[in-house]
Amino acid sequence: MSLLVLSALLAAAACHAAWNALVRRDGDRNAAALAVAAGSAAVGIALVPLLPGMSPAAVPFAFGSSMTHVLYYALVARAYRHGELSVVYPIMRGLAPLLVAVISVVFIEPAPAVVLAGIVVVAVGIGSLGVEGLRNGRAGIAAAVANAAVIAGYTIIDGLGARASGAPATYSAWIIFGGGVATILFNVAVGGRAVITRLRPRALLGLAGGVLSFGSYAIALWAMTFTPIGAVAAVRESSVLFATALGAFFLGERFGPWRWVAAALVVAGLAMVKLGGGAA
Repeated sequence: MSLLVLSALLAAAACHAAWNALVRRDGDRNAAALAVAAGSAAVGIALVPLLPGMSPAAVPFAFGSSMTHVLYYALVARAYRHGELSVVYPIMRGLAPLLVAVISVVFIEPAPAVVLAGIVVVAVGIGSLGVEGLRNGRAGIAAAVANAAVIAGYTIIDGLGARASGAPATYSAWIIFGGGVATILFNVAVGGRAVITRLRPRALLGLAGGVLSFGSYAIALWAMTFTPIGAVAAVRESSVLFATALGAFFLGERFGPWRWVAAALVVAGLAMVKLGGGAA
C-alpha cells in the first residue's frame, strides 16, 4: 500500500469519525442519523450528473448496499442513544475488518501474511479501545456488535461493486443516494410525516454529514479498486483513533491510559499493512 493511498485512507477515516461525532453530540440521535442519511442522498444526487457513467454490472451491488444502509443508520442511532462515541464506535468499526478480512481471504482474494497479521493487530487495538470503554457501561454494545456485521457485509458488497462499476466515485454517489432515500422512506413509513419535521432544524448537520460520508466512502472504494479489500477496511477503521480523540476533547468522554496502548497497536498494525502491501 503506497503512502498516497494510506494518507488518503487516513483522511477518509477522519471524515467518517467526524460525522459520527456530530450524530452522537445531538440530543436526538435518531433524527441526527436520519439527517445524515438525507444529506447523503442530496450530495449523491447532486454529484451523479457530474460524474462518468458506471457499468450496469454494478447496479445489483449498488441496490444491495443501499438496502443494507437502512439497517446501518438505524443501528448507528440506537448505539449512540445508549453508549458513548469512544465505546460503541470502536466496537462497530473494530470488529468489521476482522470479518471482512476472513471473508475476503476465504472467498475473494488472498493477501500476504504480513498484511493479514497487520489486519489482526489493527483489529485487536481497535477492539481494546472498546473493551476499555466498557468500564463506563455496557449500553449500546449489542447494537454496535450487530452493526459491525452490517458494516462488514456492505464493505464486501461495495468492494466488489466498485470494481465492477469502473467508476468508484460514481458508484459511491449512487449508494449514498440510494441508501439515504431508502432510509428516509422507511422511517417515514414507520413514523409518519413527523419524521420530516424533526429533520428540518438539522439541515446543516445533515448536509455536513453527507459531504463527510461521501468523501470518506469514495476514497475507500477508490482504494479497493487496486488494493486488497481487507487491507483497505483495516486502515479505514483507524477512524477509531479520530473518534476516540473527538470523544475525549469534543464530547468530554473519559480517555483512560489503556487507550494509548490500544492506539499504539493500531499504529503498529497500520505499518504492517503498509509494508506488507508493497508500493503499489
